[in-house]
Amino acid sequence: MLAIVLIGAFLRVYQLSAQSIWLDEAFSVRISQLPVLQMVLATAGDVHPPFYYFLLHYWIMVFGTSESAVRLLSVLFGVLSIPMIYIVGRQLFNKEAGLVAALILALSSFNIYYSQEARMYSLMVLLALLSMHFFWRFLQQSSLVSSVGYVLSTAFLVYTHDYGWFVVIAENIFVATLLLLSKHRTYKLRHWVALQAIVAALYVPWIVVLKSQFLARQANGTWLAPPTLTTIIDTFYTYSSTEVLLALFLGLSVLSLFAFQRVRGAMDWKAPLKVLESYVWEVSLQDPAPLYFLAVLLLAVNLIPFTISHFSAPIYLDKYAIVGSVALYLLVAKGISNISHKYTKLAVIGLIVILFVPNLQVYYTTTQKSLAREAAGLIYVNAKNGDVILVTPEYQDQVISYYNTRTDLAIKVLGLPLLSGNNTQAETDILQSDLSGYDRVWFVATQLPGSQPTEDFTLSFLNKSYAESYAQSFAIANISPLIDKSHSYNYNVYLYEKRA
Repeated sequence: MLAIVLIGAFLRVYQLSAQSIWLDEAFSVRISQLPVLQMVLATAGDVHPPFYYFLLHYWIMVFGTSESAVRLLSVLFGVLSIPMIYIVGRQLFNKEAGLVAALILALSSFNIYYSQEARMYSLMVLLALLSMHFFWRFLQQSSLVSSVGYVLSTAFLVYTHDYGWFVVIAENIFVATLLLLSKHRTYKLRHWVALQAIVAALYVPWIVVLKSQFLARQANGTWLAPPTLTTIIDTFYTYSSTEVLLALFLGLSVLSLFAFQRVRGAMDWKAPLKVLESYVWEVSLQDPAPLYFLAVLLLAVNLIPFTISHFSAPIYLDKYAIVGSVALYLLVAKGISNISHKYTKLAVIGLIVILFVPNLQVYYTTTQKSLAREAAGLIYVNAKNGDVILVTPEYQDQVISYYNTRTDLAIKVLGLPLLSGNNTQAETDILQSDLSGYDRVWFVATQLPGSQPTEDFTLSFLNKSYAESYAQSFAIANISPLIDKSHSYNYNVYLYEKRA
């Protein structure tokens, strides 16, 4: 276990600051630097609850806001998730299954990626595993420790991400199934209902915010596209990282239902076909309860938001459903532990490790995030006192501002909203107001869907009164096929100087 944790820690720390901060990470840093009350109010205007930002707020007070520092908190959560999945695997199945699940999680590039990003997803995985652990412990014995542990971990989970509620729903589906089918009820229903009521009561202060966020999504729409069946398949692909691993994982998940034990028969390599006739295997069905719970959890975090997305504004995204990956890894680990032949079992584990290696090589040798550090670095190295930096779309000003190290100069960063590019007087007035009184203008155009008209219109406006002194594109040459492309966009940087 120690070796697995060390491997997972190394993979999560390795090249931690190799890539630039991207938009969501810059948002995390900016909002976490606010006073706590302002931070909570600002979070209310976003789409996520505030617990991660609260932790990051105090983290950066100690460790600073460098790329490595802000990402190291996510690394910590990612590393802690490895022994935690071992504990859950041992609790649900056996020690061997826990070790295999920990190994898979340690090598998962999907989980490594979000353990190296200054966002809440690795925290979400850790808290979901803690909730699962105390939930299962509560079912076995409704003690004070299991009850308090469940309430705290689950409350923190739903305050970290809204998808935490799908974990709660999965747990309640499982309890409801026990009520209907189980002859031996080893838990107290009233106690369970009380725990759910406490979690709900703790969440009451955020319910109004969640409702307003949801209504805003319905009214204004989101950047997410409505999910399809292919979207679900792609999510399972990201859990597994390759098509071969996905097929292997699905097969091993089915194998988790059955245990095979050879009753008699021995291999004779001189007459293998004849020997097969003497083999007798005993096939037994495994305890279905933990397998059913993991299947419900895996489906809940994927199918429930998928369904909601088709009746309301789209809310489904693979990284939001990251908790499903640990449910899959635990099912796979159980399938491997069901293999009775020691060397076959080791061969399967070795094959999984081998299949992960080239995937990790791709992860560490390709670009996943945009070249904001390089683009902003060019500007701040060559900036002069009194320059203005015009950034479009306007929210990208957070990224450019993050890399501003020139405290010796007065440099203003302005966000320019997306324009229609139809040369309207209103849009011309926006640019005139932003650029009035500036002799040198840096213009940063982020290559996102719908941004080209704004870039063309702004360049046309600048060319009327300014002369172009410099232009450079910061394009990603080798984009990783494993990661959401919304993290990977190009920057065009221009410098314009006032004509004499």
